[in-house]
Amino acid sequence: MRKLIAHGGPFVLTGAFVLSGLLVIPLIAVTQTAERSRTQGLKETDKFVKAGGNTSEAVATAKLQTQKTLDAYNALVTQPSKNMKGDYKKLMKSMDTMNDQAAEAGRKVDQMQQAGDIYFTGRAETIKNIQDPQLQDRAKQRLVDSQKDFGGVIESLREGAKALEPFRKELADQITYLGSDLTPSAMTSLKPNAEQFNARGSELFAKTDKAIASANAYFQSLRSAEG
Repeated sequence: MRKLIAHGGPFVLTGAFVLSGLLVIPLIAVTQTAERSRTQGLKETDKFVKAGGNTSEAVATAKLQTQKTLDAYNALVTQPSKNMKGDYKKLMKSMDTMNDQAAEAGRKVDQMQQAGDIYFTGRAETIKNIQDPQLQDRAKQRLVDSQKDFGGVIESLREGAKALEPFRKELADQITYLGSDLTPSAMTSLKPNAEQFNARGSELFAKTDKAIASANAYFQSLRSAEG
């Protein structure tokens, strides 16, 4: 038995008290670990799924705006226009929006990668707390599989966004060409280009749609059921 003086009076510190105090520390640590598993992991998953949804939406929006710009370009080139200057101004506005949304799609892909790093790191930390070796191995394998699937998803979205880039730039070149020579004969000279853009655009947009669908399915599989 040890005696300590605390504010003018003896305070008896017994062996049992010391032992119980020492046991509190690991108990707190276990509680904090369990708390992370129950709440932090869920929060990280929600953020990851939200980032995935935002990225898919951004790529889809960029693709849709590129389609709209291509349609406006085709309409101006392949059809007689009663207001050539007005239609060209609308086309320029559509192109500016296309450029902005293409840049936003690229930023969202990078942000999704960062969210993925946080999510998978946290998930790996939680798995370490599983005491059953077989169950832990199963969790590890599911983590590996999920990371592999995510790698395919983000690569597909990144490729979709990248594929839009050269197409967007070439379309912008055609629009600039029109701006330098906004005449009926210039429109006629670009008709073969419009046909090529349509063919390339159809293939590109289909590829992008496939990437978006794959991403949406992956993130939907991570979404917790709500009751």
